[in-house]
Amino acid sequence: MDLLKRTLLAVFILGVVLTACTNIDQQRSEPSPDVVSQQAQPLALTPPAARLPEGVAPTHYSLHLDIDPRKERFSGSVSIEIELAGSTDLIWLHGVDLEVESASAILPDGAIVPLAWEQVNAVGAAKLTASSMLDEGKVILELDYTAPFNTSLEGLYKVVQGADSYAFTQFESTSARLAFPSFDEPAHKVTFDLSITIPENYVGITNTPQRSERLLEGQRKTLIFATTKPLPTYLIAFAVGPFDVVEWVPMPSTSLRAQDLPLRGITTRGKAQEIHYALKNTADIVTALEKYFDTPYPYAKLDIIAVPDFGSGAMENAGAITYREQLILLDEKSPVNQKRGFFVTHAHELAHQWFGNLVTPVWWDDIWLNESFATWNSHIILDTLYPDEKYRNSLQNSASRVMRKDSLATARQIREPILRHEDIGSAFNGITYQKGGGVLSMFESFLGPDNFRKGIRHYMKAFAFGNTTADDFIGAIADANPQVAGEDLRAAFNSYIEQPGLPLIGAQLKCSSEGAQVELHQQRYLPAGSEGSSDQTWTIPVCLSSIHTEESTSECFLLKQQRETIALKNKACPSALLPNTGGSGYYRWSLPPQQWLSLMESFDTLSISEQISVANSLSAALNNGSVTLDEYLEVVPKITTSKSWRVAMAPLSDLYKIKDFVANADEKKVIQDKLRQWYQPQLDRLNALPNRRSDEEQFREFAMSALAHGAEDTTVRASLVASAIAYTGFEADEQFHPEALETDLRRLALNVAAQELGQPFADLLWQHFLKEDNAQLRQYLLYAIAQSPDPAVAAAIRGRVLSPQLRDNEIPNIFYGQMSQEKNRRAAWEWSEQNMAAILERISTRKKGQVPRYFSSFCDRARAGEIEDFFQPMINELESGPRYLANSLETIRLCAAFVELHSSREGTK
Repeated sequence: MDLLKRTLLAVFILGVVLTACTNIDQQRSEPSPDVVSQQAQPLALTPPAARLPEGVAPTHYSLHLDIDPRKERFSGSVSIEIELAGSTDLIWLHGVDLEVESASAILPDGAIVPLAWEQVNAVGAAKLTASSMLDEGKVILELDYTAPFNTSLEGLYKVVQGADSYAFTQFESTSARLAFPSFDEPAHKVTFDLSITIPENYVGITNTPQRSERLLEGQRKTLIFATTKPLPTYLIAFAVGPFDVVEWVPMPSTSLRAQDLPLRGITTRGKAQEIHYALKNTADIVTALEKYFDTPYPYAKLDIIAVPDFGSGAMENAGAITYREQLILLDEKSPVNQKRGFFVTHAHELAHQWFGNLVTPVWWDDIWLNESFATWNSHIILDTLYPDEKYRNSLQNSASRVMRKDSLATARQIREPILRHEDIGSAFNGITYQKGGGVLSMFESFLGPDNFRKGIRHYMKAFAFGNTTADDFIGAIADANPQVAGEDLRAAFNSYIEQPGLPLIGAQLKCSSEGAQVELHQQRYLPAGSEGSSDQTWTIPVCLSSIHTEESTSECFLLKQQRETIALKNKACPSALLPNTGGSGYYRWSLPPQQWLSLMESFDTLSISEQISVANSLSAALNNGSVTLDEYLEVVPKITTSKSWRVAMAPLSDLYKIKDFVANADEKKVIQDKLRQWYQPQLDRLNALPNRRSDEEQFREFAMSALAHGAEDTTVRASLVASAIAYTGFEADEQFHPEALETDLRRLALNVAAQELGQPFADLLWQHFLKEDNAQLRQYLLYAIAQSPDPAVAAAIRGRVLSPQLRDNEIPNIFYGQMSQEKNRRAAWEWSEQNMAAILERISTRKKGQVPRYFSSFCDRARAGEIEDFFQPMINELESGPRYLANSLETIRLCAAFVELHSSREGTK
């Protein structure tokens, strides 16, 4: 290190020692035996394919970054204390695009051994080669380096907004290595001393409270922060810029937390007021989480940071959570869907402060221990706080929807082995989040909420500030639930997390003079046209309801065998059978035709979650051919009358597929007439309500969408177009008039108007987009333009994918908008073929492999072949690309098989 950097480091360490609330030596932790022992491979001379070799473990970092977002590069100095298990002259670690100016090892006796740095592959495996052998024991690695700010929303990257420049970080999953040399794996969970040098008039933020500040020459300053709790590299965060900082009222101490908790909101310049809603709605969630876990919030402060251009929805950095602006900048008048998005996302990231941050998985194959749990936990906490909002129903609804992806033969399992670095990105998808959340909800229901929570609390206390595996979690749940044999509970969990796919339970009620019984058969659910094998079984927590005239009874058990017969406790023959009491079971189910009809007669008596289960199992039956199209259309009206939009809207994806791909011109009109018959009464009922709750406002928007897009109802579309014209000032003053259009209908009205009004309206929307800074409204405007069927409009907006006028995170809106319109699909695909290299340049490394899913809305085998041929030469080089390509191709081919299956009938009645 040069003299200035050594001086800064010395001042930094001294400042922390003098001011930290807790003793640094107490905070630092020796590497746990579990962490060291679970490294994937011994010390090797070849670059690691995924995990680093055994034998080297960091125990502490001292990291200093010099960050000026107005420049193109930043610099850093890092001191990493490591423990060597044996003598070596070669150390593997991580770093990407770092120009290391000096590297050395400091031995316990103070001797300095020069090191040579070399990045050996594109994913960031790097090696340090010592000029002499380093002995077993403690060594300090010191490196000075510079690096460019990233341009694809990962690592340490810059965002320019107006005249201001900002720097933010996104390190999950493996992008900390773009910002500093590191052992960039979750198992290496240690303490950090952090400091940054920034412009004097800028604000600097990281995971811990600032402890001191030192002014430097050249209008710069160095900020020194408190030592962190043990953290993996992916949870370290920085933000630098001319921020507005809102110092909110600290969260008061509780019986669990002895100190008040500082709370701040951070926005780019001029947006401070917009983060007040989020700050106001934070303390209740944190307090509820503390109560649930019986564990205080683990960190010294909580900052919530709004980021203008952000590749993910949000990121749970310990004590410094980052969010896309539209998810955190809002107010009481914002659309219901935006407010619900805020609550779900915010509670999810706050839940991560325990699940993922306090307790961290050893490796990415167990990322479900973060994401599945935060998905499930956020919904149950919100349901407790805001019961009228039906967040548990939303959790079950999202689990039912992801069953479509889980029906693919190419679906991943929840706990997918990660053997190559390139496979890490595939762990972050709906299977991990929504399926995992649904599976946890099933076990919570089966064991009982109180019993399940006991296991969670046991897990948190046993592994606080440490690393775990799936076995640790399942063991903690089993230990707290002796009412179920531990071996059976482990078998049930493992059957769900360690194999892909979705169970289908065939149930048949049989009654005799000796009583009622149910014959059960399980197999893997596969839709028509699938090339997968159905020969698969699970250990399934099953609850059955016997529906009788006066009352219903239910009984729960573990279905372990492929075929079992269950004698019902109530020997009287029920009028109907429901194979998923409470709707929380993560499985599809089927009944014989007459028993389906009997159940539908009792549909109105079922809970909303049970109705969701019925609607989605009927959809599954339609898609695998066990229910004909005409049989399905006969029972759909019963579903569409539900008072819950989660039920009433469930048939729409199948109905749209039938309308767009199966039906001929006459049949399409029949389907559209049915959509009017089913959804106009719902809209009329909702319009008549004097005071609609937020759930009813959302239902109203969805009903109007079904009529406008599905039924193509001219009256509804004309009303929406008129409102959009007034709102945008089209053919008038071309200024926004917020009072002219309800916030909850803006998205829908803009979409319909863009489809109806052609080029002039699209041009106005684009002008509004260029002037607009509100991320939510920018999203609405961009998606509306992308939906225009006008070829000239469609071509122009495609070209803007490559324009700096778009933020990187806005690009998917164009693809999804274009691919949702039959008239645009082919042109959008052909343009993408020609411009794929430039498209990929704007997408972060972790998300490049997801690009094939932009094109999964095709429905013919020939197009699937084209897409496969195009991506095949490059897909292995894109992180998680093979998985996403396989999923997309199968989705297209299954749609084609659905068309072939249901086009053979005599006609739609």
